[in-house]
Amino acid sequence: LVGFYDGVFGPGAGSFYMLAFVTLAGYGVLKATAHTKLLNFASNIGGFVVFAAVGVIDWKVGLMMGAAQFVGARVGASLAIRIGARLIKPLLVVVCLALAVKLLADPANPLRQFIGV
Repeated sequence: LVGFYDGVFGPGAGSFYMLAFVTLAGYGVLKATAHTKLLNFASNIGGFVVFAAVGVIDWKVGLMMGAAQFVGARVGASLAIRIGARLIKPLLVVVCLALAVKLLADPANPLRQFIGV
């Protein structure tokens, strides 16, 4: 179900993967975060292959985003290992709430039209 959402919509899928690992698989927060990163990477590679095949990749923007993601991943992994669940749990809640507000506030979001808001 999360994979379908990731393929169709994308934003926030990592948070949903993590919640699924914690609640359904019983993983700890740190282990769930690590597994989430692997699923996000696989999803991103799949999207990259499809968009590259049709030639619609903006390489300049993509490379800048990739470099920023690499730095963010290194810093985030270091903080997660050093601080652990004390950092990840509240951050996950804040990110999920912010994403929900952003998505519901977007007039073009089909989910908003579906629920009649």
